[in-house]
Amino acid sequence: MCIGILKSEAWKPSSKILAVLVAVQDLLREPVPDDALEASIADKYKNDRATFEKEAKEAVKRYAR
Repeated sequence: MCIGILKSEAWKPSSKILAVLVAVQDLLREPVPDDALEASIADKYKNDRATFEKEAKEAVKRYAR
């Protein structure tokens, strides 16, 4: 996950777990495809949302039990 608070230049030992969890929650709610770790998935998210949604739902069914 590309989360600003976790980047080495932003991380501080005083960072609170709540802030990290809120950042993760925000990223899950509103992805930032221009700062993605996996370019092909980000491209699908931006350019073929229907396929992205279908594949995401399949992955949830397969792995989130």
